[in-house]
Amino acid sequence: SIEKVAPTMATSMMDDIPLPTQLLPCLAIPFVELFPDLCLGWWTPPNLKLVRYKEAWYLRILLQSIAWFPIFEMLLPIAPDGDRFSLLVLGVAACVVLRNILMKKEIDRVIKMPLWNTNLSREKRRALFVVASSARPTDINKLDEIAARYVSLSTKIAVAVMYGIVNLLHDNLEGDDKMRLMTAFAAFAAGGIGIGGTRHGSPTMDCFFRVVFGAGFVAILHYLAEVSDVVLVKSIN
Repeated sequence: SIEKVAPTMATSMMDDIPLPTQLLPCLAIPFVELFPDLCLGWWTPPNLKLVRYKEAWYLRILLQSIAWFPIFEMLLPIAPDGDRFSLLVLGVAACVVLRNILMKKEIDRVIKMPLWNTNLSREKRRALFVVASSARPTDINKLDEIAARYVSLSTKIAVAVMYGIVNLLHDNLEGDDKMRLMTAFAAFAAGGIGIGGTRHGSPTMDCFFRVVFGAGFVAILHYLAEVSDVVLVKSIN
């Protein structure tokens, strides 16, 4: 199962990536993805406990706030101007809030379907959710339909924010570290895409992509700490 295999794989992959104590709260983001049934992750859990996921919205916002604060605290001296930093902060706030609003609307839309409330097997319920959540309504005159159509918008904003952070770090790195940072971002993005596509399909691939996502995210944090140290030394000199 994901809960047994993923933490072991993640530990073995991340042992060589040191992080300062200041950034340890940020590990909450990959941690909750390794344990998706906690219903605190970005994506709906594979166990399809949708009502529980919907009701935990305030815990997800709290967790994301705690996790992102150290990142921006360390990023502030690195950002060349206040406008760029403010845009990243607003981007995170927007994607976190939008994610919970849009996912609530989508979950309400799914659980109100007559077929969902029948005695379906786990496999059929999973298939129904995949089909229902993949459909993009054309009636955009209703708020619920708009939410269902643009539910992936928050994820796109989150990826854009992470790219903005990576771009800031890239400007302050040299040599092979630039390529390693871009590789970490590619792993982060690929892992997220993989989780979105496999969490209700193959448990093995879902586990693999969650580890890839976590490894990419932690590697980005590592380079954030590295660049922060470099900027600090330059400012002292």
